[in-house]
Amino acid sequence: MRNRLLTLGLGLFGLTGGIAHADGGWIVTIGGRVAATPPYEGAGHDVLAPSPTFSLRRADSPYRFSPPDDSSSISLLSSRYIAFGPAVKFRYARGDEGKLTGLDKIDWAAEPGAFLNLWPANWLRGHVEARRGVVGHYGWVGDAGVDLIYPGKRFEFSIGPRIGYGDRHYMDRYFGVTAVEAARSPLIDTAYEPGAGERYRGVEAAVSYRLVGGLRTTFDVGYHRLAAAVAESPVIEVAGKRDQFLGGVTVSYSFGVGGK
Repeated sequence: MRNRLLTLGLGLFGLTGGIAHADGGWIVTIGGRVAATPPYEGAGHDVLAPSPTFSLRRADSPYRFSPPDDSSSISLLSSRYIAFGPAVKFRYARGDEGKLTGLDKIDWAAEPGAFLNLWPANWLRGHVEARRGVVGHYGWVGDAGVDLIYPGKRFEFSIGPRIGYGDRHYMDRYFGVTAVEAARSPLIDTAYEPGAGERYRGVEAAVSYRLVGGLRTTFDVGYHRLAAAVAESPVIEVAGKRDQFLGGVTVSYSFGVGGK
């Protein structure tokens, strides 16, 4: 399953572009992204992952630049200081071959939830997400960050810290080892329960350039360092890595629909 694919093949991947609009209607942003990223949290390798992008916001809401590491979202409530709406994130499957032999296979995961953006100034954004797995795992996860943003007319830039949390169900699914798995694994001989808590801390930076009209390209890089309880998991020690890097390129086009 490719990252950030929305149900029925559409991906909502943040608000990567916007254009002038008539009263009423919506602003649709569609495009494509290619990213080098770990296929799942804690993976010891990266994949080159192409995916479609799609975002939707009300035409009467102000345009705001959103870093590409936001989950796919629809901005239902948006004003000068706040934005809120549903969000969804997808994760690749984790196999049970090689160093992962003996561990349970994890199917691709879907995590619907909600996001909240707070804008005390047009150059400062606070972002919070809460999501629950409905496929692949059934735990709760949360991600938060603060971004300093340069809102230029053609260039836009953002940078800021990130932090993530997971409940016991999520953490045990991806980083725990049951006694049965330890008995089956040729490399892991002890069970492990990480418990609920912090997943990672990191940083994200992005730069976006408006080519012409609603056509925009965005480049982003990010770094996550897994929290101690996660990094001490035998899964990470044997088949993963604590330092997680990602980078991607997105090309998107925005247009209005349903206006007067």
